[in-house]
Amino acid sequence: MRGRIAVGSALVALTVLLATPCAHAQNVSAASLRSVAAIVTERDAKRVAIGTGFFVEVASKSYLGNAFVYLVTARHNLLDEDGRPLAKLWVRLEDASTGAVRDDPLPPEPKWILDPKNDKADIAALPFPPSKARFTTIPLAWFLGANAETTITVDEQIGASAYYLTMTSSGAVNPRLVAVTRFGRVSVAEPTRSDVPGIGEQNLCFLDGASAPEFSGAPVFIRTVEKFVFWGILEARTANSSGGMLAGLVGVLPASYVAETVEAMVAAQERTVGSKP
Repeated sequence: MRGRIAVGSALVALTVLLATPCAHAQNVSAASLRSVAAIVTERDAKRVAIGTGFFVEVASKSYLGNAFVYLVTARHNLLDEDGRPLAKLWVRLEDASTGAVRDDPLPPEPKWILDPKNDKADIAALPFPPSKARFTTIPLAWFLGANAETTITVDEQIGASAYYLTMTSSGAVNPRLVAVTRFGRVSVAEPTRSDVPGIGEQNLCFLDGASAPEFSGAPVFIRTVEKFVFWGILEARTANSSGGMLAGLVGVLPASYVAETVEAMVAAQERTVGSKP
């Protein structure tokens, strides 16, 4: 079954470069650090990182002990400035055998799956369990509201500590991938209509934090006293475009959009597999 791996089989050793003092290390889930990868395209004959993707794992209901793995990112990472699909895309990974950085090809945006209820939402997902690569996954059980343990009220979310992840290359001679962690606090926990340049209006929550184009698509987590919860996808483009009370804040596409997209893909994949002789 394409897109199926043994649950928990993708655990790896972790390397972290913190963007803030090491005192924040205890505020990061070590299990999430290798869940991210850079989305890469070609510009001026060079490959450059243009956004972030992350891996989500959803347990199969039909094949116990197995799961589907998806690469998720902000849809605008797959488009050029005119909103057209980029012709060349890769995901940057670390080879499990050699530790070397490698770029695996990705299909153009029309081959990805969009949100089944709102195809204008800035999310795209693809069945993509990397072969012989070092990566971890974010289980669906970590999503905000997925179960009793991830239920956090709006009032509890406001002011909560948050962090988001991206991946960068370190070293010129023998480059290695390093997870970069940045921190912020939740400012707006109720989804609010906001414009994302190049993609249009979105329902976004907001946090304070740094912004750069390659952060778009990064997974955002919030932490309570007892747990880490996946909160949504970073929309780096909103930092300089939001006006009024939202000026300077970074948008986050809620985790619910990710959940409904990958769950729809699971249902479709299981129907396809179940219909085969």
